[in-house]
Amino acid sequence: MFRASADEVDLRPPAGGEMIGFIARLVGSTGTHDPIMARAVLLDDGETKAVIISCDLLGFEVPRADEIRSRITETIGIETSNVLLACTHTHSGPASLATGGPWLDEAGEKIVNLVSGLAATLKPAHLSYGTTRVSGIGYNRESEQHPIDETLGVIGINGDDGKAIATIINYATHAVILGPENLEYSTDFPGAAACHLARLRGGVGMYLQGACGDVDPAVYRDRGWGTGTFGDVDEIGQKLADAAVAALVDAPAAEEVKIRSVAKVVDVPLDEPPSSKELDEVAAEAAAAEADSPSRRRSGKTMLEWVEKVRQAIKTGGPAETFGVEISVLGINDLRLVGVPFEIFTDISLGIKEGLKPLETFFVGYANGYCGYYPTRWGKDLGGYGGRTSCRYGFGPLITAIGYSADEQLVREAVALAATV
Repeated sequence: MFRASADEVDLRPPAGGEMIGFIARLVGSTGTHDPIMARAVLLDDGETKAVIISCDLLGFEVPRADEIRSRITETIGIETSNVLLACTHTHSGPASLATGGPWLDEAGEKIVNLVSGLAATLKPAHLSYGTTRVSGIGYNRESEQHPIDETLGVIGINGDDGKAIATIINYATHAVILGPENLEYSTDFPGAAACHLARLRGGVGMYLQGACGDVDPAVYRDRGWGTGTFGDVDEIGQKLADAAVAALVDAPAAEEVKIRSVAKVVDVPLDEPPSSKELDEVAAEAAAAEADSPSRRRSGKTMLEWVEKVRQAIKTGGPAETFGVEISVLGINDLRLVGVPFEIFTDISLGIKEGLKPLETFFVGYANGYCGYYPTRWGKDLGGYGGRTSCRYGFGPLITAIGYSADEQLVREAVALAATV
């Protein structure tokens, strides 16, 4: 008998605390516009349990994600691969990419307690899932000659009484509608979508971010970078929620539910470190920036720190030539949730989805940690932030970018792994 439960908790970041997501944002938060939440759904098919968690945060460092997942497995007695800990990647959230601190420790404790409490509230349930297309929300910010994935995936979980326990949606657009001028904590549009789902269907609404490494909100293209408003946030959240509810109307309920999971760490190539000449050029440019505006000074300081990290790594025999990427797959009947701790370019997720047909696939980015950008070959050829330089800004563990052929490798490995579930 399939059972499920769901709940949520307010993570309550500190008033006036540092925000993360824009290097141009130079001061702490002035307040909270909407609560920063963690939401969790526990699934039990009678033999296997799995938990899906979504946090309204930019991301967790992998060691912290590992710690939270490990504590959950100990608490409710499941395999680590059965814990999918994802973040919506809001750029208006608290500073979650840190190794420690009282608030982060407290947030981790709240997430573990949230999940541990779900075991006592499991009840008989029915599950359905499907997809629909929602256009006009995002665009490919790297190259509009390349596609974005406008597929909205939705999972509906209802109790025997017909009332919703949870609604989970999966979509791919960067949660940056609110630009650096916003100083209030906010979940951006993923949180708005989750709240509208809860209002429309009851139960807990949840947003799982997709492969949005090269996808920005269309309001940036149409009105200018950083021009989004809270009105835009609500409108997009409502649009996604309405589409999800409509998609569930014709989605058949599964007669039985079978849960499986698997995870694998794959070593992918990294770029070679820059030459001494290139490092000198970056350092010179960064030093010049330090004499400019406050935001340029901050950027310049960050670049100089990166240059020093690379130089130290070269002295000690590095940087590393490869990086271990955890691919996690949660199978629910013929649905596959494929999770990776990166900002993935769209073509990679589309390749995985195509390779797994006729299985239905939801791709989940920022899953089980955050490690930075994972571009395609053409993205690396273009260069720029997503393709080459994001690792210089101190977000994630990499000091050189994901290398050529890593995109093909990820598609190949993810398809092969998911096919075993």
